[in-house]
Formats: sequence, C-alpha cells, structure tokens
Amino acid sequence: MRHQDPPKRITITRENLSNWSTFQKLYDEGKVLFDNMGTLRYLHGAPVGDMVLVRVNRDGKAVYKESAENWFDPDSPAAEKFVWPK
Repeated sequence: MRHQDPPKRITITRENLSNWSTFQKLYDEGKVLFDNMGTLRYLHGAPVGDMVLVRVNRDGKAVYKESAENWFDPDSPAAEKFVWPK
C-alpha cells in the first residue's frame, strides 16, 4: 500500500490550528488573532504565512516552515496603515 504524500502547503485555519502547537500557543497567549475573514494574523496585522513543506524525515514525519510572502515588519508603513478587516 502506497503512503500518501503530505501536502506541500497548508494554510492555518480555526479548524486546524490545534495541529500547529507553536501557533496554538501564540493564539492562546493573544499574540496572533483571527480576523473576521478567518485569516490568522500577528497583532501588527501581518498574516501568518502558509506552512510550506521543507522535507519529510526518515520516519515519515513532514517538516514545515512558515512562508513569509505577505509578512511585513511591525514598524513598517504597511503595519501603520493596516486596518483589520470588518
């Protein structure tokens, strides 16, 4: 029986947040929040990036890293202009 390859990219949602202990902890501590559109964001407004597959360990465990395609610095003009979606 062939194993299923892990997804190459995963967006963190309310439904799968508990699968990502690092982000669950940040959420529990109030350091990231979901906006009204369901996007998980850091407090300065930058979205949490998708989790991108970087490798699969020998034991078959997938290893992911956060992508930073839409991230911006907390002190940046983008953060100053950011308005939380209503």
